[in-house]
Amino acid sequence: MKIRAIDKEIKEIDRKLNNLPAGELMAYTNNGSHRWYYVNKGARKYLSRGNRSLAEKLAYKKYLLLRKNELLEEKSNINQHLLLFDKCAHAEIEKFLNNSSYFELLSKHICTEHTGWINEKFNTNPFYPEQRTVPCPSGNIVRSKSEVFIDMALTQHGIPFRYECELLLGKQVYYPDFTIKHPVTGEIIYWEHFGKMDDPEYAKAAFNKLRIYHESGLILGKNLIVTFETKSNPFTFKEAEAALAMMKL
Repeated sequence: MKIRAIDKEIKEIDRKLNNLPAGELMAYTNNGSHRWYYVNKGARKYLSRGNRSLAEKLAYKKYLLLRKNELLEEKSNINQHLLLFDKCAHAEIEKFLNNSSYFELLSKHICTEHTGWINEKFNTNPFYPEQRTVPCPSGNIVRSKSEVFIDMALTQHGIPFRYECELLLGKQVYYPDFTIKHPVTGEIIYWEHFGKMDDPEYAKAAFNKLRIYHESGLILGKNLIVTFETKSNPFTFKEAEAALAMMKL
């Protein structure tokens, strides 16, 4: 369930926060150069380039606190069954990540997180493995040419992802085509591609799955990407690129 995943991430954030220094970082841009200040117990101290390691840790701490607030906001939205989600905390973290004075300090920690996530073992789709016959330039083996386009787009944009990774919603297990980790925020985004929408039974099952996803907190355009095709309207690489652009990925 989505709530369980949120609680798990919050617990991991709290663990990381316990290992970071006290105080906070204030960052400013002055005439094109970044200036960092260490604030603790009311005292403010300028951090030179020689103190970059401390600045990086404090920037990461600030990011984790904002991410935690975003998760708590998302959890509250789900619990209250809101159709229009509050996004105040999400706006705050977006503002923070768009501030180059802070973002410059985050790359080391974020890249380390992505590498660990990519290398983690995960449960994958055990059904019909014989249908995974189409090779991708990335080395992955997928089930269709359309999934190759998605794999290529994600790889070319440097976006970490997993193919057919297990997702537990309530007591039901799903295997979304692609599980993406946002390269900046670390947010998990799912991508489902429905390739036989001219088949009435297939289309019915697809929309039923999307209904369950929505009820579980997976919202189209927020943490869910959905693409479609029919025989007369095949999916293209350009459409995969467009889907990423719409999500600002």
